[in-house]
Amino acid sequence: MIGFLKGLLISQTLKGLLLEAGGVGYEVQVSSLTSQQFKKGSFVSLWIYTSLRQDSLELYGFSSLKEKELFLSLLKVKGIGPKMALLILGSCSLKQFIRMISEENIKALSALPKIGKKTAQQIVLSLKEKISDTLVGSSSTSPYGEKLFFTLENLGFHASEIREVLGKIKWEEDLKKDLKQALFFLKSSPKH
Repeated sequence: MIGFLKGLLISQTLKGLLLEAGGVGYEVQVSSLTSQQFKKGSFVSLWIYTSLRQDSLELYGFSSLKEKELFLSLLKVKGIGPKMALLILGSCSLKQFIRMISEENIKALSALPKIGKKTAQQIVLSLKEKISDTLVGSSSTSPYGEKLFFTLENLGFHASEIREVLGKIKWEEDLKKDLKQALFFLKSSPKH
């Protein structure tokens, strides 16, 4: 599974971006807001969600780990698939979307593309607690924290336990030292 891509932006299409990484061209679907951040010929780094179905393999890209986490949370809402989640994330800033959920603003959520009142209520019901606990102000959302989060995730730890540990670390801004601290906390937790 592909979790992260860094490559040269070859072209931008209606569906997303075409990145060349290691001599291979990857079509990555991104939100319209993410697409606007990049220019053809620039190097792009994206967090990736890989969707594998019986008849297709699709890559969805995100400029931050926070955006990817919100996308994954949306996928857990009944009736929302990857394309709809991406459309939702492209319709307003992450801060605006998170605020709508935390304030339970059904009217504002219903005004987003393809979201009716029932879906808006389901989003609030499903995500309100997660938004306040994990997406707002998480230490894993800084660019440095994202690297450490991604490294720990690739080592097989779950997002919830990683977030908990990132709050305990005395940040030294040295990936090896901070990784060592995180692993110490993770290994000494009762779950392991």
